[in-house]
Amino acid sequence: MLNAAEGDVASQPMCPQHPEREAVRTCERCGRYACAACEGDEGRCRECTRLSALEVPDSRARAHRATVTQYVSGGASLLGLLFNLLLYPELKGEPQEVAASGVLLLVFIVATTARVCLLMWVHRVVRQLKALGADIGMSPARAVWMWLIPVINWWKPYHLMRDIAERLGGMSFVASLPLQLWWAALIVGRILERVEGKLLSGRPVTVDSTTIEVVSLLSSVCSIAMALLCVQIINAVQARLDLRREGRAEPDAPVSEEEAAAA
Repeated sequence: MLNAAEGDVASQPMCPQHPEREAVRTCERCGRYACAACEGDEGRCRECTRLSALEVPDSRARAHRATVTQYVSGGASLLGLLFNLLLYPELKGEPQEVAASGVLLLVFIVATTARVCLLMWVHRVVRQLKALGADIGMSPARAVWMWLIPVINWWKPYHLMRDIAERLGGMSFVASLPLQLWWAALIVGRILERVEGKLLSGRPVTVDSTTIEVVSLLSSVCSIAMALLCVQIINAVQARLDLRREGRAEPDAPVSEEEAAAA
């Protein structure tokens, strides 16, 4: 730490990044002076913290895989929707059952692959944030488990993504993302999938085929919307993270009370 005499302006070093601000400490890694705005974690300046974080592999490749698989997942849901509207009513008996089972299996495999790629991306993002001094308060492994533990995975992943966005751009960035719409589509789609599964497996006499078709249609619409919104969130978060890694992060813009409440 600096030991300048109070009131002695001449002896007080100034921050090289912000010449109008007085330095509050020296970086333990590079020895440069740092003001309060440039002060990083573990006794290092922000620039040294950023350079240390570059040792952690970036998440661009994983973000690309996550967005591609989300698009494929949305396409598979669209295929299932078209099948239910156009082909399913024309088929009868065993061919109808075989075709329906094949479409459901395809959608399940693609959706599972998309989720795995998304979680791999989340793991890498949380790891990078910790290295950048913007820790969200949990390890990368724990962040992934929040998506997998029953009951908890009904609300915790939303707060996780919200915390990631807040660390990267503040509440103004959180308010700009469709986090609530994305999570609402995911939850409603998850409920409809369970209802559809029970209807198809139980085959209650009191439930006609029209009800099953309506539930299946709404489930497919929610899956498509969720995939498209997820792609938008991944791209925005990854772009902001890239700026942070490159040292070009923009200062947080002030956010109104209405935007903060909406986020």
